[in-house]
Amino acid sequence: MVVVDTEELAKGYTVVNNTQFDAGLFLLKRLGIVPSNHVLDVGCGPGNLTAHIAEIAGKDGIVVGIDPSKERIALAIELEKTTPNLSFFEGRAEDLSRFPSASIDVVFVNSTFHWVEDQPAAIREFARVLKSGGRLGISGGSGDYVAAHEKIKADVLSREPYRNYPEKGGPNFIKKRELDSLLDDAGFSERKIVINTIIKSAKDGEAMIEWLDTSSSGATYGGIPLDLRPKAREEMKQEWAKITTEEGIRMEMELLVTVAVKY
Repeated sequence: MVVVDTEELAKGYTVVNNTQFDAGLFLLKRLGIVPSNHVLDVGCGPGNLTAHIAEIAGKDGIVVGIDPSKERIALAIELEKTTPNLSFFEGRAEDLSRFPSASIDVVFVNSTFHWVEDQPAAIREFARVLKSGGRLGISGGSGDYVAAHEKIKADVLSREPYRNYPEKGGPNFIKKRELDSLLDDAGFSERKIVINTIIKSAKDGEAMIEWLDTSSSGATYGGIPLDLRPKAREEMKQEWAKITTEEGIRMEMELLVTVAVKY
């Protein structure tokens, strides 16, 4: 997969990511974070939601955000200056060796898990760093539902010449039965999984693709080379135009929302 995050995409994410922010709030309500909790935000992006968590955890809490994108972490670090209980580091879900075992009260994973390359390893790491009674919260696209943006992406990228550049390491939207199995294997005997059905609105295909680009660090275009992306973008816009009404685009999405407890 050709993923090229840039400062422009990272900054754009803070402008157009209300969808992810609202999904994160839905998950937070179910997690029940309280003052003094030690919280790890995996896939924190530019850190705006992480900073909100730091407010909930209070001055006696500790909140750490990690993300593999150096561009997004660079933006997030600016938030450390005004929030003493908040810190950020580059890092991946599969390797949380920075954190001791049984040191975290809550692991928060919002709009991120489908980008994790080794999902079983990540779940095992979440379990390792959590204290007994600690809570894991995951919210992300459900593999049991295919939204319009995935259908359009698959359609366009199946055409010539794009089909000659298969995607590697793209998003893996996990199915509920698969997630249940991973949680069982990692020792999460208690969990509750619900569906959060949301509507993503955009005025037109251009706005929808901008959201997809900034959300995915440019992965909207699968594995195709950079010089082919403008052409593919135009073809995607043509497909979005087919489902655009006078009110714009309203795309239904199903998020798999999980809260699991470690004992």
